[in-house]
Amino acid sequence: MNQRLDTITPTDFGREDDPVRAELHRRLGIGRYLAKREAFRVGPDGLHCEYYHYADDAPLIIFLPGIATYVELYAELLGRLSETGFNVVGVDPYGHGYSEGDRGVYTVESMVEGLQNVITALSGRSNGRVGVYGYSIGAMLAVALAEADQRIDAVLCGTLLLTERPPDMLHQLGWYWTWSTAQLFPSMSVPLRTFMDFDTLLEGHPAGEVINDDQRIVFDYPLSTLSNLFTHRAQVISKRYPFRAAVIQGDRDEILPLSYTRRVLEELEHPFELVLMPGEGHMIPWDNPKGLVSTAAHWFKDNLVHA
Repeated sequence: MNQRLDTITPTDFGREDDPVRAELHRRLGIGRYLAKREAFRVGPDGLHCEYYHYADDAPLIIFLPGIATYVELYAELLGRLSETGFNVVGVDPYGHGYSEGDRGVYTVESMVEGLQNVITALSGRSNGRVGVYGYSIGAMLAVALAEADQRIDAVLCGTLLLTERPPDMLHQLGWYWTWSTAQLFPSMSVPLRTFMDFDTLLEGHPAGEVINDDQRIVFDYPLSTLSNLFTHRAQVISKRYPFRAAVIQGDRDEILPLSYTRRVLEELEHPFELVLMPGEGHMIPWDNPKGLVSTAAHWFKDNLVHA
């Protein structure tokens, strides 16, 4: 008999005395939050989830991490957000973190299907209201999930990149090269550091050096994954949906300037609110998790709890 798509199985983290992992946890200061999580995989394809329970009558928020990373690194953000009144589940994309699959390999379509299984698996642990919070590239997945699943009531995006609206000509040319090359060499790996400076983004953070040495982070992506991401088309450009939506962004974002976000939101058919965090850059989940949770929780309470 085939395994049910919504089956929950505990995650095996392997060695609990791993000194590298322990040092990473120490520098991030996430020990007390990790102690509260429930870790499991959903479905036959092994989508890894880290779940923080608040109450059976609380809404569920799904968190999707930024490119290359995995949800364990966001434990403080998830734990603090849960403490404000939500059941929160972070999900590692296939091929990332503790999820199964070939390293770095997934598609938007496969993630949407897997996330729908996660919602079904956790349907008995919340009040039926569901929000999704996608950070960075996770925002693209969050919007795609909400477009495909009517159970999503609210979508919060930590910046929002839409491939229909490239930030500039350089991005557009790079995406075209990625797509065209992927037709011939789909498994060819591209170093992420060629277009993202992690050292600068994490400069000054106590865990920056350890994060950059973390073997679970995907620093080399197959062209097949990048091509799928950079050719995905969002429907919110031309269609309205029942869910409420917002982009939360620092006004000093180093990856996507605020001017780009304002331009994109003006062109969308589906309404998105812009929630600004003054003085913040792109790495808010690690630079200021407490402030981010305060802002995100306020938005979710207005648009998920009291809507």
